[in-house]
Parts: sequence; C-alpha cells; structure tokens
Amino acid sequence: MEALRSGQARPAAAGDAALVEALIAGGDARLALDPASGLNPYGCRPLPQPDEISLSSSTASTISSRGFAAAQAAFEQLEQARGRGVFASRFAQMADEVRAALRRRLGLADAEVILSPSGTDSALQALFLARGLLDKPVTSIVVAADESGNGVPAASSGRHFAVSASGGRAVAKGTAIAGLGCAAVTVVARDPQGDARPASEIDAEVLRATEVAIRAGNGVVLHVMDHSKLGTVAPSPACLHEIQAVAPSDVQVVVDACQLRLARGRLRAYLDRGFLVLVTGSKFFTGPPLSGALIVPEALWGRAGRIAEVPAGLADYAARDDWPSAFGRIRDQLPARHNLGQLLRWTAALEDVRAYFAVPELFRTLALREFAAAVARTSARFPEVALLGDEAAPERDHGEFAARTIFPFTVTSAGRLLSLAQARRLHQALNLDLTGVVPGSHGIAAALCHIGQPVPIGDGSGGTTGALRISADARLVSDSWAGAGDLVSTGRLTRRLDQIATVFEKLRFLLPHLDRLDVPGVG
Repeated sequence: MEALRSGQARPAAAGDAALVEALIAGGDARLALDPASGLNPYGCRPLPQPDEISLSSSTASTISSRGFAAAQAAFEQLEQARGRGVFASRFAQMADEVRAALRRRLGLADAEVILSPSGTDSALQALFLARGLLDKPVTSIVVAADESGNGVPAASSGRHFAVSASGGRAVAKGTAIAGLGCAAVTVVARDPQGDARPASEIDAEVLRATEVAIRAGNGVVLHVMDHSKLGTVAPSPACLHEIQAVAPSDVQVVVDACQLRLARGRLRAYLDRGFLVLVTGSKFFTGPPLSGALIVPEALWGRAGRIAEVPAGLADYAARDDWPSAFGRIRDQLPARHNLGQLLRWTAALEDVRAYFAVPELFRTLALREFAAAVARTSARFPEVALLGDEAAPERDHGEFAARTIFPFTVTSAGRLLSLAQARRLHQALNLDLTGVVPGSHGIAAALCHIGQPVPIGDGSGGTTGALRISADARLVSDSWAGAGDLVSTGRLTRRLDQIATVFEKLRFLLPHLDRLDVPGVG
C-alpha cells in the first residue's frame, strides 16, 4: 500500500528566538531540533505547548509556561548585565542563586550543589570526586545500567558519552576522558526475556563485584539506582548496609536519583550516610532538558575541598561557575566558561519545583495516588497495552511518593509485541498532529500525546521490544491545584487524568497504520 502522506507538527507559539537558542545551547545533540518536526530527540518542543498532553517526564518534558517566563526574566537580566560589561559577575551570582534555591526547595541547607548540563554530566563529576575521595584506582559498579540514562555507563567509567562534550569540543564517543578513565562493571536490572531480575540476584552480583574490585586493590564507586527509567530501585538497603559495614573506607556510594521521584526525607537520609546524590530538574519536576546537579553532603566537604589534581579532560565537561566557592581549589583549575543554557534551564526547572511544593502535601499525595489508580483502571480497557510490574514497590517512600509514578508498558499488535523500532515509531507518531494523514481519525489524530521514550527490553523470544512509559509529574499537581481543597482542584485533576485514556485511544487508532506512516521525525 502507498505510504500515507506526511503530517505536520502543530506550530509553536511565537517567542523570543534568542532565548530559545540559549535554552537549547550548552548541552549536546539531545537538544538539537529536527527541522521537519520541530522536536528534539526527546520529543520536546522549544516553547511552551499548553495543548500538549504531557505524560513524558520519565524522559523529558516540553518547557512549561511558568518555566519559560522565569527563564525569560533571567535571560533579560543577563543581557542587561552584558550591556553594562558585568556579565561574568552577574552570571556567577545567578549560578549561586540557583544552587541556593535548589538547596532551599529540597530542604538541604547544609549540602553543596555542583551544577552540570545533564544528569549524565553529573555522573562524570561524581566519578571525579569519588576518585579523589578514595585516593586510589577505582572500579565503577553501575547498577540497573540497562535502565539508566543512555550515556551514564560511559560517563561512570570516565568515557566520552557523545560525539561532542558539553563544553563544545568534538570528542570520540566511547574513548577514555583524559585522567578519568577507569574499570567498570555493569549490573543489569532485567533478564534477556525482559523480566525484572530478583532483588537477591542483583544484590549478590553487586556484592561479588565489590569484593573482586577491593581484592584487586581498587576503590569502588558504587552507582546505585533510586528510580530508573522503568522505576527500578536497586540494590536493596540491606546490600548497601552490608557493603558499608565490611568496607566503609573502600567504597563511595553515588545515588542516581535523577528522576527525583523520592521524598525529601529519603534524599536527606542518603546525604546523612555520606552518599553523593545525582539529581536533575528535568524529570519529575518537568524542567526543560537538560539540567543536572551533584549534591555533596557536608561530611564530604572538607576532604573534597582538598582534592588538588583536576584531570585535564574534566575541563570539557565542567566550568568554574558550576562549582560552589567551597571547592576553590577545583574551581581554579577549570575554565571560566559560561554555560548560559544550563543556567536558564535550571532557572525554569526551579520555577516548577517552587510551584509543586507550594501545594499542600495532602493534595500532592492525593493527586499522585489518583494518577496511579487511573492508569491501572484505564489501561485495563485496552488489551493491546500490558503494564510492567512495579519494581520499586518494596522500596516505596511514605507520603506523596508512596504511589507509583512511572508506568512502563508494552504494546501488542496483531498478536505480537511491537519491535523496538515500531515502539519508537509509535512514540514519535503519538506526539504529532496527524490530522488528514491517517484516514478516519475522528479528531483523535490531532492530539499531541507526549509520553516517555521506549526503553529496550527482551521480548521473551530472543528479540527486543520497547517499554513505553506514562508518568505522573509535578505539573499534574501544581496545574490541578486551585489554591484551596475544593471541587475546582479535584475537577482539574479529573480532567488531567482523563488524558490517560486519550493517549491509549490514539495509540489504538495508530496501530493498524503504524508501518505505513510517513511523517516528519518518524523513520
């Protein structure tokens, strides 16, 4: 059959072109816009899209209107400072303000914050600090490496994770970064059939890898996962306690909490145990991609501040103003480069963090719990959709994050699971206005349904499918809240929950046409 003719992405509202250019700068190819669809590889648009159904926070989200306004105000301040010849000093001041705001919003007054362009870059910063703290050759052990950011395993072993560094220099992907390369062990969360591995099995592998590394005379940088792309939390707390009890001076734990789907008390507990913690503003809190931060507990400040040698390769990924003044010796060896995009993206993210925590905890808890119930209830009406198990259930927080917030699912068409390529095609097609492209759409083709990218998992027959994802996020809460616990708030929340059905309805509508679609960005 002849391929269906191309559809078009819905045009974005007019905006400040210079601001948009700044917002997508200072990262890597993940921020580049496709000229046909106007989307970056995450499926995000560069300007707010109020009509988009946004359930994509496990991957990335299009910038919110409030976030865009905050970034615009910051951009104007910096441009005025540039005109007065004081750009550098104002930039440094605003970077300090971002760090202070992040500490305040997350309740971490005694922590230090190191900014970076992405969570992957933060993993690289964590490796650098951990090496200095352990003061010996290290082995990185990356848990749930198959469900982490695509570049995290490379960054955690001190290797270039893209074809260009965030500082702008072209690099050879996969090669060692000067002064940072190290041995690495990856521990996967799923077996070849796509099923979650038992927690005891993952724990045993982590313990074995740690023992082998220490016997070889290496320190261990243990990258633990607190909410992967598919919701996995691993290894278990018991495993971490055992490792710390046996080899406290040989292991530095780095917690990948980049999804930020955990209560502030849990984050605090990690820091109290001397763990480094990776976070981003662009997952649960829906800031624009990319933004990362490494949180350093007070117990490590003194030792980290005495690190004297900065590897040459770090300069491609870090700049002086990324680091707080407490790390003066490190700052002095980094370039005075101003990553404007990084600063603006964090500014936007923090506005959504502020809006979320302005909502009473009772309503936050209600909204996330109702979302979880609505996904289970709605997905049951669509037999082509199968939710994966809740891998974080035993480690679930109390309070607002007691509810599941990431819902991965596989899709079956004509009795077979979609291939990974088909899942990617479906993900892209859902996020485009296909009016007139697919016949008989009855309006559903117009809906912009932005969901999480497919994560490769085994399909049980030797092949690979893709687990798509819909997720609750901070905007679900803040955009539903009307300022009082009344019917207005619950009505807004109900309308947001109804969007889950719209996503599945468009998915069902697209399946018969999926392999024939010829649309921008869908290859």
